[in-house]
Amino acid sequence: MRPGRGAPRLLAVYGLLLADPALAQLSAQVGVASDYVYRGVSLNDGNPAVMAAVNYDSTWGGFVGGQVAQTRLYGEHHAEPLWTIDAGYAHALTSRLSWEVGATYSIFSNFTFWNYAETFVGISSENWNLRLYHAPNYFGRQRRSDYIELNGAYPLNDRWRLIGHLGVQQTKIIHDGDRDRTYDASFGVGTKLDRVNLQLLWVVINRANYVYPSTSPDDRRRWVLSANYAF
Repeated sequence: MRPGRGAPRLLAVYGLLLADPALAQLSAQVGVASDYVYRGVSLNDGNPAVMAAVNYDSTWGGFVGGQVAQTRLYGEHHAEPLWTIDAGYAHALTSRLSWEVGATYSIFSNFTFWNYAETFVGISSENWNLRLYHAPNYFGRQRRSDYIELNGAYPLNDRWRLIGHLGVQQTKIIHDGDRDRTYDASFGVGTKLDRVNLQLLWVVINRANYVYPSTSPDDRRRWVLSANYAF
């Protein structure tokens, strides 16, 4: 997935800073992670998760993609696939800087009341990207959500990079003035071996975030090891 792509998950968020997808029109990835952590929260109850993604980037700047990931959320008795589709437009400002705008829709096959839409705008460079997301009814839980994140990678050599992420989420009950703000971060290393991206990350969140239907919202620190293969 290109830098700044919507609906970033473990398969894409950190791998995008190690790959060079600008040369491809159609791309696909499959991956596995020791946990599926999204914005500092485990969506798979601390268990290993598999995921896959496919993306198309047009020559005029439009893009569309889809991803499926394994989850295990509150009330589920088995793994539930989370399907995410995204579409938008990206435009180069310079040879190293671009902006984008688009939208995503996340679908739970058997728990459709958690489905939600999110819009995003972003700006990206070679080794960093900044994005702002807005969801009018996040995870179908009657809360508006605004999330801003900064992702970066620092090359150590031709193969290895340091990886970092900072995110801030503010949610508000739709019919109330109650607001919650949560901070999450991750730091680690990544390497690219031909078509395989490997990452080891230390993920932290400042407090339990109950806006997610997670089975383990109180877990605030974890190591996450992930690998994906790009076609």
